Amino acid sequence: MTKARTRKKKSKLGIIILCVILAALIGLLAWGLHLYFKIAPALDGGEAGSLTQISDEEIEANGERFYNLLVLGIDYDIDDDGRDYAEGKGNTDVIMYIQIDRDTGKVNILQIPRDSYTGPDIGEGTRSKTGKLNEVYANGPDQKNLINNIANQIYRMFKLPIDNFVTIDMKAFKELLDIRGGIEMYVPWDIIHTEKDPNTGAVLSETVLVEQGTHRVSGATAEVILRNRNYAQADYKRLETQQYFYAALVRTFLEEYTMKDYYNTCYIAASFVNTDLDITEIFGLYATFTKIDPSNIFIIRLPGGGTRMPEYPTKDCYALDRDKTAEILNTYFRDPAHPVPADKLEIATEADGVTWPYGVTNDPGKTLGDVNPGGGAEG
Repeated sequence: MTKARTRKKKSKLGIIILCVILAALIGLLAWGLHLYFKIAPALDGGEAGSLTQISDEEIEANGERFYNLLVLGIDYDIDDDGRDYAEGKGNTDVIMYIQIDRDTGKVNILQIPRDSYTGPDIGEGTRSKTGKLNEVYANGPDQKNLINNIANQIYRMFKLPIDNFVTIDMKAFKELLDIRGGIEMYVPWDIIHTEKDPNTGAVLSETVLVEQGTHRVSGATAEVILRNRNYAQADYKRLETQQYFYAALVRTFLEEYTMKDYYNTCYIAASFVNTDLDITEIFGLYATFTKIDPSNIFIIRLPGGGTRMPEYPTKDCYALDRDKTAEILNTYFRDPAHPVPADKLEIATEADGVTWPYGVTNDPGKTLGDVNPGGGAEG
């Protein structure tokens, strides 16, 4: 009799547990569907339009081995000189090419300096206003599908195919970080604002905006860190600072995010994002990235140096080193069996008048796992 009652109690307990689990799953599914139908309509190409990138049949596109995502941070503020060359359409302040190698499960990220020199022609005879890559998105020949302007320029310069794109209004970082309560980030050096005499260029004052060390970074602080270019190497050094921010984001994503956080982030970010990915594809990328260790995420900046080109004598730009660029691309972003020679890349060389008065900087690259996660003074 006692054994029978025990079995009945266990049976009832099992049914109760099963019902609780089913109720939780149904609730989660309903909540997920609710958010899905709220998020999905907001995720579209928007002002970026539809992607139809040019291609070269003679160059191996790597078939199914690689997945290639272009991520652009769009800045709608006026430039450092107080002028808006994009006429309200935004400049690409962040340009990242993210490649997932399906054979190895590794991720390689190429940071392309926004001031990279493009030459005067940015497609179909359209003349560049500044000679810099960051204005091509807004000012290229395709004014219906702005994404094609920069996607095609990237292909001409680097012969890199793009499968999908994401553009993010830089203001999104402020909004998302503030809602999350900030992220813990190691700032590798003091972030300084320098006030200069507009006539002589002499330094009038220097103010430390963010001190070196570990900080709980809010949206406003992140904007200061991401946009600051007050370095001797300007844009190139800023890209290294941004690596610390990306490393902090990845750590937060992998260590703190739940599925609910993911959907809430998508919901909040949707109004700041244009993409040709749908919500299910984004979920697939999310699932992929949660399985990747930061030590398998490699990030590298393109080699080059500051200069001024004859066509734009008043504009500082970043002249890429074509041969070293080809070496990096062939090593990290192409199938080893299908390298692309340097002379196939439409990058200006010494023959086009390129000089590097301050020298050429070369980044050996690092994994996000190698980026210092902290250890400085608490901020």
